[in-house]
Amino acid sequence: MEDELRRINDLHLWDFEVASFDAGTLLLLGSNDFVYSHYLEAEFSGVEFTDLPPTFSHAEFRLGARYGDTWSIWVTAESMNSTRTEFEIQAVALEVRIGRVYYYDRKGT
Repeated sequence: MEDELRRINDLHLWDFEVASFDAGTLLLLGSNDFVYSHYLEAEFSGVEFTDLPPTFSHAEFRLGARYGDTWSIWVTAESMNSTRTEFEIQAVALEVRIGRVYYYDRKGT
């Protein structure tokens, strides 16, 4: 889990958004320009709790304590939706996918 969080931090992405939170799975997207694409998909599974705002910026992820199979992940970030700057995700696992996902048809490229 710690290596995956380091991979996210090393990208130095500006913006993040919660794409979905369903059945204990939280899909978080990261990008420097959501108009055209995103570059990060971080899928947290076995999520028991999160207080992340829908969108946030300039985030730093760090590993907290472990309670049985569940990890506490702390997120320090800026948000237009909250005056708080520290948020939490409690999850069992994290899968990080890095690569450009375009939001438009790129025929001819």
